[in-house]
Amino acid sequence: MSEQESPPSIQTPGVNFVVPLQSFLREAVLAAVAASKIADSNDAYGRIEAAVANAKTAKDTESERALGILSQISGYHFKPDDRAEPFGPLMVMGGRRSQIPSDLLGDQVEILSRFASDVAHPSFRARLSDVCWLLNKKDVTSGLRAVSSYVECVKLVLNGESQFDFDETNPASVPGTEYLTRAATIARAMGWLRNDFDPLRQIIAEVSQNALDKDDGWGFIHIGPINLSNQVWESAQIATAAENLAKSDKLAQDHPGRRELWELAAHAYHRAKDSDNSNRCSIEAAETYVSDANNKTDSAFAQVHFLNQAIQALRSTPKTVDRRQEIQNRISSIQHSILDEMSSFSHEADITELVETIESVVRGKTLSETILKLFTCESSPDPNNLRDEVLSTAYGNLSAMISTTVTDRQGRIRFITPGLPPVGSPDENQVRFLINRHDQFRRSLVVSSKINTIRRVLQEEHSVSVTALLPLMQASPFVPPSHEYTFASGAAHFIGGNEIEAAHLILPKLENSLRHILSLAGVDTNRMNQDGTQEEAMLSRILEDFREPLLRLVPAALVQEIELLFNFRGGPSIRHELAHGKMTDKEFWSPDVTYSVWLVLKLVTLSVLRHWDEVAAHISRRSPRAL
Repeated sequence: MSEQESPPSIQTPGVNFVVPLQSFLREAVLAAVAASKIADSNDAYGRIEAAVANAKTAKDTESERALGILSQISGYHFKPDDRAEPFGPLMVMGGRRSQIPSDLLGDQVEILSRFASDVAHPSFRARLSDVCWLLNKKDVTSGLRAVSSYVECVKLVLNGESQFDFDETNPASVPGTEYLTRAATIARAMGWLRNDFDPLRQIIAEVSQNALDKDDGWGFIHIGPINLSNQVWESAQIATAAENLAKSDKLAQDHPGRRELWELAAHAYHRAKDSDNSNRCSIEAAETYVSDANNKTDSAFAQVHFLNQAIQALRSTPKTVDRRQEIQNRISSIQHSILDEMSSFSHEADITELVETIESVVRGKTLSETILKLFTCESSPDPNNLRDEVLSTAYGNLSAMISTTVTDRQGRIRFITPGLPPVGSPDENQVRFLINRHDQFRRSLVVSSKINTIRRVLQEEHSVSVTALLPLMQASPFVPPSHEYTFASGAAHFIGGNEIEAAHLILPKLENSLRHILSLAGVDTNRMNQDGTQEEAMLSRILEDFREPLLRLVPAALVQEIELLFNFRGGPSIRHELAHGKMTDKEFWSPDVTYSVWLVLKLVTLSVLRHWDEVAAHISRRSPRAL
C-alpha cells in the first residue's frame, strides 16, 4: 500500500450501501425468519445470528448481506415505553454505539417495508414493520402491519398456540405487555378509533380478563395500566379488578405487589371521578409500606425508610393527619437505633479478578445477580492504609516536596498547596491531593477491568429497563421518596454505557441523598438564618459539620471517596464541573466520571444487601428474559 492510499473503510449493509429486495427473498433468509412456536424477538435474534454464520461458511454473500441488516434490526434494544426512540443501540461504550434505526438508508427502509410481508415470524415481522413505520410515518401499511403483528404474538400465547422465550406462557408477562404497549403507542399515533385497531383493543381486554380470572395479580399489574391508559375497560371496572386482586391471598405477603394494585385502583377510581374510593385505595397503598417496615425487624434503617415512605404517600390524601403522626411517633421511637446499626452500608463484596475472570463470573447469571455484581465489584480502599502508602512513597519523591498548583482548562488556578515539608506534619491539602492522584490509577483500572466488563455482559445478555431497576430504588433508604424513577433512569443509562445522561441524572442526587439518610437517622441538617429563613446543608457542610453522624452510617472509605471525587478542589471536582456546566462532552466518558456515577449507585445498592433476595425477586418480575 502506498503512502497516499488509505485502508478501506468498513462497509455496513443497509448503512453504507443498499441491499436489493431479491437478496432478502433468498431461501436462507426466508428460513431464518420463518414461523416459530416462540413468539418472541429473542428467538428471532438467535435464529438470524445462526443464519449469518451459516451464510458466511457457505460464502453466500447475497444472503449474508441481507441477514446482516436483519441481524442489526433484531439486535436493537427494545424500549416500548420510549415513544421517541423505542429502539436503541444494543451497546454504548466510550461514546461509541451499535446500530440504531436512523442509521439505515432511506432506500433500504423502502425495501425492508416491502419485504416485511414475507416474514412469517410474527415478532420479527412486528419489529421490522415498526422500524419501517418509525422511519417513515407516511408508511401506513407498515404501521398497521406492526400493530397487527404485535397483537398476533400475544394472541398466539393467550390461545396456547405459542409461547415467549424461556417457556413463558403468560400473555400478561413482560414480553406480552411490552408488545401491547408498543402497539398501543403506534395505534394512538395513527388514530386510536380506527377499525383496524379493534383486534388490539380486544386483546388488551382479553388479557386483562385472563389475569383477573386466574387471580394473577402481577399479570394485572402489567396489563392494567395499558388497559386504563387506553380506556379499553371502564375506569371503575379496572379499579374493582385491581382492588379484588390486591386482597387476594396469593399476594398476602407480597407488599410491593399489593401496593401497585392499590395504586392502580386509586388511579382508576380517580379517573372515574370517585374521590372517596380513590382516597381509600391510596391509604391502603400507603399502609403496605408499614407492612414492609413490620417485616424488617432486623434493620432500624429499613424500618424508618419504609415508614417515611408511608408518610410521604399519605401527605396528598385528606384526613390522614392522625395516621401520619402515629407513624412519625413510631419513627422517632426507633431512630436512635440507626446510628448504632452501622452495618447498613458496610457490607461490600470484593471481586479482585481481572477482565477474563470477571466476565466468567457474570456470564449466564440472572439480571439481578449481574446488577449486584456490577455495583459491588470493588471495595473502597481503607483511608488509613491509603494515607500511609501515599506518604511512604511521597517522602521518597522530590516532586512531592514541591508546591502544587492545579488549573482548569482555561488556565485559571483553582487549587494551590505547599509541598510536603522535610520534617514536621504534612499539609493536609497536599496529602489529599497525593491520595487522589495515587487513587486515580486504581479508579481507572476498576472502570476498565471491572465496571465496563460487567456492563458489556449486561448489554449482551439482558434487556435492562427503567422498570426493572425500580425495585432496587424503591427498597433503598439512600433514595428519597419520589426520586426512584430518576435514579432508575440514570442507572439504566449507566448500564447502557451512556455516561452523559447517567451523570446528569445521578450525580446531582448525591447531596440530597446524604441529607436524606441523615434525616432518617434523626439528624437535622437544616440551618436557621438570622432573617428567619431555613437553609439546607450543602455537600461541603455535610462532610464537615455532620461528618461524625455520617461516618456512623457510611464507611469512612466511602466518605473519603465522596470527598475526593466531589468536594476536593485539588481533585476532579466532579460536582463543581457538572453543576456549573463546565464538563466537556469527552470528559463524561473519563474514568473519574464513570467511577463517580458507579459510586453513587453502589451506595444505593449497599443499603439493601441485607434484603437483596426480596429486591431480586421483584427485579425478576419486572424484567424481560435475557437475550
